[in-house]
Amino acid sequence: MSKIQCKSCRIEIDSSAKFCQECGSRQENLTYDQPDSKPDKPQKNKAARFREMYITVGVVALITLGYFVIVEPEPVPEASQPQQMIGHGPDGMEMTFPNLPEDFGGLVTVGDSYMDDGNFPLAAECYKRALDIDSTSVNVRSDFGSCLYGMGLGDRALEEFRRVFAIDPSHSIAVFNMGVVFSGQGLNDSAKYYMGEYLNLEPVGKAADRARKLIDEMGV
Repeated sequence: MSKIQCKSCRIEIDSSAKFCQECGSRQENLTYDQPDSKPDKPQKNKAARFREMYITVGVVALITLGYFVIVEPEPVPEASQPQQMIGHGPDGMEMTFPNLPEDFGGLVTVGDSYMDDGNFPLAAECYKRALDIDSTSVNVRSDFGSCLYGMGLGDRALEEFRRVFAIDPSHSIAVFNMGVVFSGQGLNDSAKYYMGEYLNLEPVGKAADRARKLIDEMGV
């Protein structure tokens, strides 16, 4: 058992005694040091705390930068967008056109390409602009009329074919196309007449077999 000194007479007594056995003084208020059960935690110095703070801030910054680099899509440059312009097609309706050539030959070449692809509105626009440069080109005007018919503008197509006849009455393609338009409108007599005229001009032409077939289908 451990010993302590009496606070009055200073003799050694048991540490659990409430009274000194020599002088009888009370020992309840006697205090003595006891070791702490838990050792003090070492405290970090200021430099270490600042270093940890800088590391944390750096990690957050890298994560944020990585998000914008990986997640955010790059904007498409405006220069890569196709250039277009607004105008009116042959039927008077507003249309959006890509940039078209300005010379006669370029317009006809682009128009032929659009026509081969079945893009009649753009082909018609090319031919119309070419005719504004040279209105005497019967081949371009005949193709222009074919595009109008492909757009469902049968009467406008007939107008263009008649303009072809005014310059070249023996233009066989325009004659055949007149028959096609009249056939599409259900005007069989007119259709048969122009198909017959075509066969007179081109009895072995590229469309001769088709002309004969249409005449047979329409009957007497």
